[in-house]
Amino acid sequence: MKMILSFLAGSLLLASGATIAGIDLGAGGTINLGQGQIDLGGGDLQIDGNLSVAAGRLLGVGNLTVAGSLDGGSGEIQVGGDWTNSGQFLAGTGSVALSGDIGGAALISGQSTFSTLEMINSGGAAYVFQSGLQQQVTDSLTIRGSAGMPVQIESDTPPQPAFLWLAEGGTQDITHVGVSNVHATGQPLAPNETNQGGTGNDRGWFGQGLEMIPIPALSIPGLGLLILTLLGLAIFRLSGQRA
Repeated sequence: MKMILSFLAGSLLLASGATIAGIDLGAGGTINLGQGQIDLGGGDLQIDGNLSVAAGRLLGVGNLTVAGSLDGGSGEIQVGGDWTNSGQFLAGTGSVALSGDIGGAALISGQSTFSTLEMINSGGAAYVFQSGLQQQVTDSLTIRGSAGMPVQIESDTPPQPAFLWLAEGGTQDITHVGVSNVHATGQPLAPNETNQGGTGNDRGWFGQGLEMIPIPALSIPGLGLLILTLLGLAIFRLSGQRA
């Protein structure tokens, strides 16, 4: 039988595997995985205290809420539901995989900086980003759907955009994706792909750069008139200074 672990104070060091239906880590609690592993089997993880993944693995998380501190270390975090960060997330060199398996949509709220971020789902899940906020990736970004079932990257309050930033030196692997109201603010994302199922407002994706504003061109007579006007204005100012 799986258990729900409520941890209010003290420290817990896990050196071996454990399967738990949910964890509520209170403000006075500390968990260090070391090289161990926790599998929540779809249970939720609420962090009000301090959780260090270290070199371990945090698997099968349903909805993850960070109100305290989560240190990714060099480990692995797998989340099937929502990612909510209102506390402190330290990415380290670890990886975060958001599968979107629970409910077919995953809400990413708060602002986080990831080292390695994966959003992989073959069933057409949606990853819904909080508008007005920027999620940052420093090393590696993977977004993959499947043919006919592209994943969707969306803002939670369209048409207001959310923002996804990948560092210039970061790597990307992006295929079968649709984008709606999410702007790429770092390096261009999926420059050789097309928007599959998204509604647009996808600045910085699919080979698009900054939005260009057209400037009306003057005819030759119009250009000559503009030059004469500017020349006359300069002569008028010069004569005024001499007077």
